[in-house]
This record gives sequence, structure tokens and C-alpha cells, in this order.
Amino acid sequence: MNDKDLRHLSRGELLELLIEQTRRADELEARLAEAQARLEKREIAIDKAGTLAEASLMLNGVFEAAEKAAAQYLENIQRLSGRQQQVCDAMEAAARDRAQAILEEAERACRAREARCDQYEAALTARLQKFYDDRPGLKELVQSAGK
Repeated sequence: MNDKDLRHLSRGELLELLIEQTRRADELEARLAEAQARLEKREIAIDKAGTLAEASLMLNGVFEAAEKAAAQYLENIQRLSGRQQQVCDAMEAAARDRAQAILEEAERACRAREARCDQYEAALTARLQKFYDDRPGLKELVQSAGK
């Protein structure tokens, strides 16, 4: 699977690939452990190979294949991890943009409400002042209560 194909996979599909690669690596590690155990017991493919030199060559091939598989596994994990990080970074940036837009809209709404409140307060103050000015008896009552 090439890079272009990997880009079109969903997060779930990428995780499934990662799980499959993990299973494959576990399988290879088990095979490697088995080969190492057989090496320690000196039960290597001498039965199949006619000489000790041929058995050594076969063993080297197994180890090389295991090393290549492990390197490929690590490379795939790093590639997938990088892609996942890019996806996460993009999602975080989008969330930050949405949050900023929400904050800006809330601030605009607050400023509009404050302006309406200020207008209402000014109109109410003017009406109260007119009410107060139109009733001289009230003015005298308030002045005498203040003394």
C-alpha cells in the first residue's frame, strides 16, 4: 500500500492497519523467539541441511528476514503515527477556529445588548427627569427628605 492509498483511509482503517502490523510483528517475534530457542538447543535445521555451514546460512537468512520485517514494522508505525499527528493537528486547528468564531460572535452579541441597555437607560433617565421636572411638589418633597 502506497502513501496515496494511506491518505484516503479513515482513522478506523488506519488503526486496523496498525493492529494488523502489530499482529504481524508479534508473529514474527514469536518465530524469532522460536528460532533462538532452537539455536540454543542446537536443534537447527541440521536434519534438512547436510552440513553445519548450510545450517548457519539458513539461520542467517531467518535472522535477516526477521530484522527486515521488524524494520518495516517500525517504519510503518512511524509513518502512521506521523499521519495521525497531522490529522489530530488539523482537527485541533479547526476546533480552535470554531471556538474563536463563537467567542467573536458572543462578543458582538454582548456589545449589541450593552448598546440597547445604554439606550434604554438614557431614555428611562430622560423620562424620569421629565417626570420629576413636571411635578414641582415632588421636587420639594425630595429636597426636604434629603435634609
